[in-house]
Amino acid sequence: NKEDVREVLHSILPPVTPEELEREETAILNSLLSHKQNSADAIDEDDFVESIMRNSYWDSAGDIVVKELMYFDSLHSYYKTGKPLLNNDDYDELHENLTWEGSSVATMSAKEAEFVSAVAAAKRGEPQMDDGEYGELKAELKEQGSWVVNRGSDALEKLGLNTFMGYLHRAL
Repeated sequence: NKEDVREVLHSILPPVTPEELEREETAILNSLLSHKQNSADAIDEDDFVESIMRNSYWDSAGDIVVKELMYFDSLHSYYKTGKPLLNNDDYDELHENLTWEGSSVATMSAKEAEFVSAVAAAKRGEPQMDDGEYGELKAELKEQGSWVVNRGSDALEKLGLNTFMGYLHRAL
């Protein structure tokens, strides 16, 4: 149903506004309902997964952004809830892959992940912390010289590649 699509998209898309989420949700639902075997009450699971995987943000973002989103979501889940999204082998493989591809996300600390998560949540219209907490965390990271608050183009962006952090930065 519509709420299931919204929930999945909300969890896998880069930080998009509620309006952007609504547009993507509508496009995916329209695509799903155009298949004869699907109805508003029952959608084939394979069609659902295929439609979600073909969302317009992932199509335009590229492989690195999708991997960075997976990595970031894994970090955020582990640091916030203590529960890993990926098993150790998959996490290590993703981390190594991003490191070799030159992704800055692979070097994030817990505090940096918390900050980026707060920025992404605010972009989605769902703030995770009040302005005071945000300011304190930003000041702490700035004092440490963290790249997430002293944002400039990273090596991949300078090569013309899309990155999650570049997407987030441009969206603000």
